Amino acid sequence: MGEEWYLVIGSKRKIVILFVSDSEDHILEKILKTVEGSAGIEERTLFLEKIEQGDLHISLSGKKVYRNGKEILLNRHEFDILVYLARHPGWIRSKEQIYEAVWTEEVMNYENAVMWCISQLRKKLEPDPDRLQYIHTVKGVGYKFEYRKNKN
Repeated sequence: MGEEWYLVIGSKRKIVILFVSDSEDHILEKILKTVEGSAGIEERTLFLEKIEQGDLHISLSGKKVYRNGKEILLNRHEFDILVYLARHPGWIRSKEQIYEAVWTEEVMNYENAVMWCISQLRKKLEPDPDRLQYIHTVKGVGYKFEYRKNKN
């Protein structure tokens, strides 16, 4: 699965926070070489181009989602919620956190807006609505992205 990289550089201190898998050590080396010569950069966030989990593939640059090679059409909110959750699998996000991360416009009842988008996203993503594979509810807390392969 793709992981996020954060690179923050200040004028007085250098802070580098990177999340890379063992197979991506060469990428880490390239980033660190770039950081050494870039003292003027205030902040930079780098993301991998895609997130893959099970049969789900999210193209960040293309803003497209595929399951089993077939494109799934999502609206902006659905795509942004999926990416927000999928970037940190297993992390639980409240409705309020999701709303603040995704919506740019004010909504009268943000909790219903988030729940509606999650339900629409599940209808489009989940092959079996009775056995969720991707977006799970944590009762009383929120939602999390966690791939669970369905056993036949």
